[in-house]
Amino acid sequence: MKLRDYQVRAIDMVREEYRRRRRAVLLVLPTGAGKTATASQLMAWAVARGRRCIFLVHRREIVMDTARRLRDVDVPCGVVMAGEDIADAPVQVCSIQTLIAREQHPPADLIVWDEAHHCAAESYREIRRQYPAAWHLGLTATPERSDGAPLGDAFETLLAPVQVADLVAAGHLAPIDVIAPAKRLQSAVAASPADAWREHAQGRPAVVFTSTIAESRECVAALGERAAHIDGSTPTRMRDDILARFERGELDVVSNCAVLTEGWDSARAEVCVLARGCGSLPVYLQTIGRVRRTGGRTDKRCLLLDLAGAAHEHGMPDEDRQWSLTEGQAKRRSSREALSTCLHCGAVYRYSQRGDECRRCGAAWPPPEPVAIARQELRAVVPTSTPAQRDAELRRLEGIARQRGYKPGWVGIRFKERFGYWPKRRAS
Repeated sequence: MKLRDYQVRAIDMVREEYRRRRRAVLLVLPTGAGKTATASQLMAWAVARGRRCIFLVHRREIVMDTARRLRDVDVPCGVVMAGEDIADAPVQVCSIQTLIAREQHPPADLIVWDEAHHCAAESYREIRRQYPAAWHLGLTATPERSDGAPLGDAFETLLAPVQVADLVAAGHLAPIDVIAPAKRLQSAVAASPADAWREHAQGRPAVVFTSTIAESRECVAALGERAAHIDGSTPTRMRDDILARFERGELDVVSNCAVLTEGWDSARAEVCVLARGCGSLPVYLQTIGRVRRTGGRTDKRCLLLDLAGAAHEHGMPDEDRQWSLTEGQAKRRSSREALSTCLHCGAVYRYSQRGDECRRCGAAWPPPEPVAIARQELRAVVPTSTPAQRDAELRRLEGIARQRGYKPGWVGIRFKERFGYWPKRRAS
């Protein structure tokens, strides 16, 4: 297989870390940089030396696609997933849920963790315990968890051989323009996704990301027959048909809720409509990455319709980011899980476990509050500051506050006035 220069560099860096006896390496490659191709070469290298490998995928619908990609580059592999026959192959692509559920596990000397930013889950820790002697390679574009916590508890070293701006300059990713409100909006968007697409991008292939299923359906209803909706309950065959129609040009817009953030991308898509708050830096970057593959088009230019102004909080998509295993770039949220209280009988449940109705009295949970539409002007966003410049300004404001005896809130107010969002808390 023909690798790009940074992919060759990444492979050399990973192998050097293994020579240094670092057994858990995290490789950071931006969305669209070819993580699967890079990992395939590393696994082919391991197989040639008599090693066996497992490629772990956290979503079942990605298993078969990953296996196809590996076979396309001559990496022999089987599949470990419910309903699939087990093949004797040196590489096994595994659904994590299936692998944990089975009593017998395929042997492995090298375990590759796809989308490694999910590795905080207990299921990941369980697999690590099952293969204590294996070497591990994590793959991700965003090496921190959705709450902003870093991945130092799972990996020993982090490698980031290339930045997004480098890939754009080399023509591997399409450049992107950003249109957003003048400042970060809270619990609101500046326009409906349908109206924003019509005004700023009508006719250009787009993917819309909403906060709720109802909002996604409303967007599609407003756009008509050239748009389609996908959510987690959409049958696999129907979802695949919708995405195939989009690729063929039969649809202009695909709108979704929490489905297409990972594991899918489209060289045809030019516009990302972010019609949600997106407080997570990894989700922000992963979402934008869905539309940036060029498909060989040298003239492709993308557009981000950032309806809540997330760019004011997370920065421009192409900023250089200095990832770390010890400190996340996003603000870490409380680890305490949200609770839901039934308004009919008062029963309290964890939000993730409450189901469709109260298990005590049978009352249905109220639908989520819709995102408000604030009706603000959308305008082009120009990158006027770097992370280093914002950090320097924060330190300057903190120095003024100490010198003049101002309350801590003064710093946040002044920072927000300039950059449009509150400064992130420093690690204590």
